[in-house]
Amino acid sequence: MSRDSGHVADLLAKVFKWGGMKRAVRRAEAVLLWPQVAGPELAAFTRGRSLKDGILYVDVPDSETSMHLSLQRGRFLEAYRNRFGIRDVRDVRFRAGRGAFGGREDVGGSEVREVAVDPQALSRLAHRIGELDLPEELVRPAMQAARSMLAYRARKEAEGWVPCPLCDSLSEMPELCETCQRYAGEVRVQRASKVLMVDPDSPTPHLSDEECAVARYLAQADLEDRLTELLPQALADPTFKPHLEAAARCFLAFQLDRLLADIGSDDYDRLPPRIARALGRWG
Repeated sequence: MSRDSGHVADLLAKVFKWGGMKRAVRRAEAVLLWPQVAGPELAAFTRGRSLKDGILYVDVPDSETSMHLSLQRGRFLEAYRNRFGIRDVRDVRFRAGRGAFGGREDVGGSEVREVAVDPQALSRLAHRIGELDLPEELVRPAMQAARSMLAYRARKEAEGWVPCPLCDSLSEMPELCETCQRYAGEVRVQRASKVLMVDPDSPTPHLSDEECAVARYLAQADLEDRLTELLPQALADPTFKPHLEAAARCFLAFQLDRLLADIGSDDYDRLPPRIARALGRWG
């Protein structure tokens, strides 16, 4: 068990590769590792149920056990941090008479109803789990996590939720999800977007991968506005044409996910037709 238990998130990330599952994978990791954190004796009559807002909920058979284990929160949190490098778990709460003893929740921590899971999607995930050569004791929990995540997604899609254009997480909002919107409001992300707007190749080591994705999204949106603003100026005054072309190259670097140096003449055909014509590249 030791060779893989510290890397459950990495293994699951290979299975749940699309962005909308990444946060669910982090939550699932804490739940799946509870038996190793608790130890075999406690794991025999407790069950990690969900992680929500940094709180790991664990089901126990009775209130006496709940009170007894609550006094040991510190050692459980220390195990998550020191043994497995997991800092998302900030507290552990024990709930009497639930879990294996009754009730259903998904990995994300919400009470769920049974929903139809796409059998083809589940089959693909099962195949990927099989390819990982997980320890036998992790195969069943991984499949349970897969089914729960797919069920959660199917339920939210049925309720009208739509994928975030950046991370693919489902959201009630038609554009960025709540998490990506929060990143978009951070000053350092906004500052990075302004730098990226004029230099898409600029490194962003001070941002997380998710923050960088949001900064690039903001930069591309601002460039699109900039092209609209520069177009009439370039048509009226040829001295603005180099500025339009520079903005167009940066826009294409984002759109095509390439370095500026890799943007070729033929790529300008991918610009909006009016911009391309103004640059003499189309029609």
